[in-house]
Amino acid sequence: MPELVIISTMDKQKNHLGNRVTVYAIIWCLSYVGSLFVLKSYEVPKEAGIVLTIVTLLAFATFIYKYFRSIYFMDEVQIRVQMEAIVIAFSLGLILIMTLGLLDLVITLNMVNWGYRYLIPYFFIFYFIGLFISKRKYNIENEKYD
Repeated sequence: MPELVIISTMDKQKNHLGNRVTVYAIIWCLSYVGSLFVLKSYEVPKEAGIVLTIVTLLAFATFIYKYFRSIYFMDEVQIRVQMEAIVIAFSLGLILIMTLGLLDLVITLNMVNWGYRYLIPYFFIFYFIGLFISKRKYNIENEKYD
């Protein structure tokens, strides 16, 4: 019976940490969208713009820290899936930046459509592509992994 209590406690910790990661992701998204809106829509002093940027950076750093801490509670297969998804996303992101950099030498890219802030969503798309590929590779949808 004591084993059941330990497992139950571990499950509660895992769920709690997973919920906290989601909360920090939402905080970061809101701070990024809010900062982007304020900086694009209003004439803000340079100092205020720097503060908004630092707040967004700190929110993202906290989210990444909590995300990597949550990996501690995953089993080996889930860790592999997450790491492969990150590697795929990183590789696709490098391909995108390399391609845009080379194309910019040949043709002038419109920075309104291809500026840094417009590339951010692609990295999330690349992560979810990597997650989809990794989950299919390990057939994680049809197995019972905790």
